[in-house]
Amino acid sequence: MEKLDYNQLQDELDQAKAELEEHALIPEAQEETEGVWLISYADLMTLLMGFFALMTSLGTFDEEKFTSFGEQIAEFTGGEVDVTNEFEKIGEDLKGLLSEKGLSESVNVEVNKSNITINFTGKVLFTSGSIQLKDEAEKLMDDISSSVQEQTSDKKILIEGHTDSVPINRGLVASNWELSSLRANAIARLFEDTGFSKDQILTIGFGETRPVVAGENAAELSDEEINTKNRRVVVKIMNKLPF
Repeated sequence: MEKLDYNQLQDELDQAKAELEEHALIPEAQEETEGVWLISYADLMTLLMGFFALMTSLGTFDEEKFTSFGEQIAEFTGGEVDVTNEFEKIGEDLKGLLSEKGLSESVNVEVNKSNITINFTGKVLFTSGSIQLKDEAEKLMDDISSSVQEQTSDKKILIEGHTDSVPINRGLVASNWELSSLRANAIARLFEDTGFSKDQILTIGFGETRPVVAGENAAELSDEEINTKNRRVVVKIMNKLPF
């Protein structure tokens, strides 16, 4: 048997490799260089796509969507995001103010990521059938509107007037429509006096059309209790008015 010449075999392999590299479409060095810039290019395209997707989604700014987006990004990257918003701070201050005045039971404050709802029930602000704010109620509303104005002057104020179902026809107040609207307007003037502009304020009079207690919910309540719950003014502090 003929003995293999390993040195000769190695020379032939090296020669074959050299020929293949010479005839290759893309030299080895070029392949390595091209791989580097392709990775950078792909990263840039990914970042640009994410940027424009973010700009599109925030074309009309929505604080709740923005916060949600931040939470998702933080979760994906392993980081954290501070989701505390200014409504929470304002809401806590208003609750403290109402507690000091002993009105925590009569005035309810609800806070979420997009607004604050303040519900004044019963005769907290007005006596029955009246469109004139009580003296103590005027001071209360002045304190509330001033507190909101000091912390954030760019918010919008929606004021809803609601009445009970007892009919009324007294001078300017021809029905519950007028009663609810005029009460809401009285509150609006106080917010305007503390610095809010007219285009930041919207008032709506719902009359007796949106009761919180009716039907089965009213079965175990007296007429006076039902009227007290339905007779209310609702003030909402928000980023954008509904219309």
